[in-house]
Amino acid sequence: MPVTIKDVARLAGVSPATVSLVLSGKGQVAEATRKKVLEAARKLGYRPNILARHLVKGKTNTVLLCAFIRGEKLSTFYGNLLNSLLTAVSAQGYYLQIVVKGEFYNGHPLDKREALLNIAHNRLFEGLIILSHWPVHYSEVSELVKEKFPFVVVNQRVEGDGVSYVDIDHYQGAREAVAYLIKEGHRRIAHIRGPEDHRHAEERYRAYMDTLLEHGIELRKEYIAFGNFRRLSGREAMEELLKTNPLPTALFAANDKMAIGALQVAKEKGIRVPDDLAIVGFDGIEAVKYTDPPIPTVEQPLEELGKEAAEILVGKIKGGEAKRVILPCRLKVWD
Repeated sequence: MPVTIKDVARLAGVSPATVSLVLSGKGQVAEATRKKVLEAARKLGYRPNILARHLVKGKTNTVLLCAFIRGEKLSTFYGNLLNSLLTAVSAQGYYLQIVVKGEFYNGHPLDKREALLNIAHNRLFEGLIILSHWPVHYSEVSELVKEKFPFVVVNQRVEGDGVSYVDIDHYQGAREAVAYLIKEGHRRIAHIRGPEDHRHAEERYRAYMDTLLEHGIELRKEYIAFGNFRRLSGREAMEELLKTNPLPTALFAANDKMAIGALQVAKEKGIRVPDDLAIVGFDGIEAVKYTDPPIPTVEQPLEELGKEAAEILVGKIKGGEAKRVILPCRLKVWD
């Protein structure tokens, strides 16, 4: 059984209220009594219940990351993002707890609104970071806004009064990738799309189309293949693209995993990369640096994203206004 204030009071021969005054450093207590209490606490190995003390004050110095993530396991991207958030929150002097809900956990999406409200009402957390594979709608966070519970949405935009978010400019990053391929002399540029229900995938697809049209390059339906952000879907999409005539000379994949899958198929078919087929991915996961050859990629600034999210959330906890930040990507071409 843990040692309590009552145990310390009994050994010291004082009241629990006196022990509380001594341990909190508040109030006036005779020096002899103070020493007696501290000696009793030392002998018993008493450790204060920090969480209970914080709850009384309405302060726990803990924030929660609630992640609605799809998939059988955490992808490299989500793993890197979670690590970035953990580092940034710790740097702000807060503890971070993580709960993962959604298909990753139980096979189907949860009602985000209900889940988020339950978290806000349990008083264990001072703020909330929301990360979701699926779109987050204002209706799902409007009650948090109404109750003035501090939260920030990460890697997604939610329009509405009182909502803070940090997102990345996926459209701009994808435009940079396609423009790079055009600058390299390519005009037969294929694209492996991500899931149609994923907003970031759609932004990258829209950027692909807009950039080709702005450079007077015809959109070819047969050069657009579908994937689901997983490596195997990149392989399958590449198999389909290799049935086209003429073959594309360049490929922009909506994420790095699909780019890696496409590269594997190309090499198996004897296609030289980048001589016969240039490939560019998106995300900036470390694996593309070590493929043969390394795959150029649009890097997402995950470290900066985590830092901005932590700063915005702490600002909200301290009574600040809602804030919205869009971070730029950058194309990384390996030497």
